[in-house]
Amino acid sequence: MSTLGIIHTAISVAAIVVAAVSLLKDKFILPQSSLGKTYSILNALACITSFWLSKLGGFNPGHAIGILILVLIAVAYLLKNKNFSQAKFIVIFCMSFSLFLSFVPAVNETLTRIPIGHPLAANADAAIIKQTVLLMLLIFIGELIYQFRQLMKAVK
Repeated sequence: MSTLGIIHTAISVAAIVVAAVSLLKDKFILPQSSLGKTYSILNALACITSFWLSKLGGFNPGHAIGILILVLIAVAYLLKNKNFSQAKFIVIFCMSFSLFLSFVPAVNETLTRIPIGHPLAANADAAIIKQTVLLMLLIFIGELIYQFRQLMKAVK
């Protein structure tokens, strides 16, 4: 791995850890909380550093995911103080979906590199990658349903 790759990976892992702490502590990743701000900054830095990393060369799906994550975080920040009824749900969706999207390249990169010399996946199309991303999607959907229920309880 290049120096930038190592820095990018460290930032990405830190963002995921901060998001996990936020979800465990607060049940949400809220842009106005200190954990939410830290997650947002780290995830934005991870996206930005990813733009200079590419095994494929040129613009690729990983870059598109990075751009989408940045848009989701921006939308969450634009709506965080809005008072219309759906704003909080949109903010929670954006922050949670940005976390899910962070796992897509993380799963791909991890499974195509580890263990060194004999990675679990030969390429991004490998069944194990597709199955792992599907599992992550199901976890995301379950977590989102839980968060929306918690928010509806708090609004009542």
